[in-house]
Amino acid sequence: MATSCQKMGKKSRVKTQKSGTGATATVSPKEMLNLISELLQKCSSPTPGPGKEWEEYVQIRALVEKIRKKQKGLSVTFEGKREDYFPDLIKWAAANGASTDGFELVNFKEEGFGLRATREIKAEELFLWVPRKLLMTVESAKNSVLGALYSQDRILQAMGNITLAFHLLCERANPSSFWLPYIQTLPSEYDTPLYFEEDEVQHLQSTQAIHDVFSQYKNTARQYAYFYKVIQMRKLRLREMAWLAYSSTAKWQNLDQNPGLLTLNPVHFPSYH
Repeated sequence: MATSCQKMGKKSRVKTQKSGTGATATVSPKEMLNLISELLQKCSSPTPGPGKEWEEYVQIRALVEKIRKKQKGLSVTFEGKREDYFPDLIKWAAANGASTDGFELVNFKEEGFGLRATREIKAEELFLWVPRKLLMTVESAKNSVLGALYSQDRILQAMGNITLAFHLLCERANPSSFWLPYIQTLPSEYDTPLYFEEDEVQHLQSTQAIHDVFSQYKNTARQYAYFYKVIQMRKLRLREMAWLAYSSTAKWQNLDQNPGLLTLNPVHFPSYH
């Protein structure tokens, strides 16, 4: 089943818009807030009874698609392939005290990117270390543009993983970010059910996974709508709060620690797959 899901997802990979293309959204703030409010209300409703989940999923998805179309061009991505930025990542890591000898970054095809030893590594030998200053943490988020929002929002204070997701979102929009060499190597597409087309999700209805798929989509949309409104009210200067940017960032941050707020498939951090 996992193999067939991977194949389905690959034909519908979702990519963010290229930065620097001059594309801008022309939708009015009021119109967007109305859509966001409708989405939040729909996603905050109790779980429907048996047989009604598909109908709710289709309705939520329709709202998300409307929002995505109106936000086309807002997301920040980078030219070229992620592997094009690997040399810069290694240089940045080495310049800041990380170990970069004894291994190389390699594409293992089906398994994705990973580390391959270039010399013999003895049992229990320490061959890889990363200084704390290279890590994106809750502390570094609190010292960033997110500091004011973090000090006032109880969800961010209670859930460090969501704080880190927003930290990444802000830093990705900052061309001078200290973490830019790392951020440029992160995936821009995924093969998980969150990114499946509607007809692909329909193929999962006879499986045990379908309830998790519905929950994942609904909770992600609810989380996005909530924070969109928070940002608008707090006037946080965040350049991108598009649905695609948020859902991709949330995926990166593995926000599956609190099913009541957001449930996403596991992603190992940091990873190259």
